[in-house]
Amino acid sequence: MSEPAQGRPGTDADAIDGVVPAWVTEPGTAEELARTLAHASRARLPTVLRGNGTKLGWGRVPESVDLVVATSRLDGLVAHRHGDLTATVQAGMRLDALNDALAAHGQCLPVESAFPETTVGGLLATNESGPLRHRFGTPRDLLIGVRLAMADGRLVKAGGTVVKNVAGYDLGKLVTGSFGTLAAIVEASFKLLPLPRASTTLVASYADAQALVRDVRAVADSQLELTAFDVSVSDADGLRVLARLASSPAATDAQAGAVGRLLRGAVGVTGEAECDLWTAHVRAAWTGDGTVVRLSWLPSALPDVLAQVEALRGAPCGPVTMAGRLTGAGLLHLGGDPGDAARAVAGLRANGALGHVVVLRAARPVKDAVDVWGPEPSSAGAARALKRMFDPAGILNAGRGPV
Repeated sequence: MSEPAQGRPGTDADAIDGVVPAWVTEPGTAEELARTLAHASRARLPTVLRGNGTKLGWGRVPESVDLVVATSRLDGLVAHRHGDLTATVQAGMRLDALNDALAAHGQCLPVESAFPETTVGGLLATNESGPLRHRFGTPRDLLIGVRLAMADGRLVKAGGTVVKNVAGYDLGKLVTGSFGTLAAIVEASFKLLPLPRASTTLVASYADAQALVRDVRAVADSQLELTAFDVSVSDADGLRVLARLASSPAATDAQAGAVGRLLRGAVGVTGEAECDLWTAHVRAAWTGDGTVVRLSWLPSALPDVLAQVEALRGAPCGPVTMAGRLTGAGLLHLGGDPGDAARAVAGLRANGALGHVVVLRAARPVKDAVDVWGPEPSSAGAARALKRMFDPAGILNAGRGPV
């Protein structure tokens, strides 16, 4: 193959599920990135887009990777419009660096990642979210504009830089969560939130799932506005509910008192201990080796989901940890050997209480035994048509993505 500019041969450190790419390039501008994709399309080179590589193992095992295009040099904060509560950022900027810059003006992008070094582009490509999803939604919900490098070399914009400008907005929603299969995100504009002046988290522990479900429903049926509302299952801490309130000091105290009356025996946590609590919770499913699975369910199915998790804790698949939103999404960590993990995934997919069951991190034998994305949904035909329209040569993400 001919070598794109600013490139080098791939090494073992660049491997994706053991497959070493032939070439790695790090474009310095959006235009250079677009030209690189046009070259790859003409030469039909299976191509993977990479930020900091925190989620590079997500997806199917590629047959081959000719080119990795890294956004590491596209790492700037383009504009922070303090008065409008919006910001435009390049795809290679780290999420933690972005929020550090925004915090200097009392603002934030209210999303979390289990990986501190994740980039904005990687966050959008996977639509990764954490506990703040309960109040603020996923990255897709906060995106107001995007600039893309298309597979044919064009640079296109959609949306805008102010919240009320929604021209072309759906294109940004389309590429968010597409796992780099449609186009390369080079810039993104977000709506921001002011940093809360006070925060408190109530932690309630339970001996059985029935009591947890009863209290959770009581909170959900109330008029209280929680910032985060999560469930945690682990060998270390058992069954817990975490409810965060973050607002003005007076509103936080009042709502924390009301939540405390509904979550029986809850203990309040504030300050540095509260930050540590949520950091550990967000990272819990990724701690140690093993298989990590993303689940979704209807809120009404919570009792069945907890029963399934409890059954897995008694199965021969090693330690089981779950961290999830009580609105119906979460991560499950399965220990044990790959065969046990693959059987557990198959069992989860057979459970009618669960919606999507997607394998995010797994050893090669697990990926060989089960499709990481699961059975094809009814929308698969439409997704393939979009893929052909955006990427006619079929090069992007080297066959690793959902389409």
